[in-house]
Amino acid sequence: MRLAATLLLALSITACASPPPAVETPADPNVALPAPSNDTCGASMYGDLIGKPIDGPGVPGESRLNRLIRPGAQVTMDYVAQRMNIEANAQGVIEKINCG
Repeated sequence: MRLAATLLLALSITACASPPPAVETPADPNVALPAPSNDTCGASMYGDLIGKPIDGPGVPGESRLNRLIRPGAQVTMDYVAQRMNIEANAQGVIEKINCG
């Protein structure tokens, strides 16, 4: 009985432990860019920016046709084919560039 209680306590403690932190892996450029037939905004020209800081050199600035999207940012859901979206992770590293 005491062994069962000890095991139950051990299981309940480990169940409350937080999961290990997620390991960030570099984005796959083949997935992080639009297909050539859907590249209406010229995003493929900026493919070398994937994995680099969103505020680094060579990153186009915010404009009517460029959006720099960070986690938690509010963006409109309207689709503009000529607009380029540059999406970054929590560390500010570009993970995806697409049109819309």
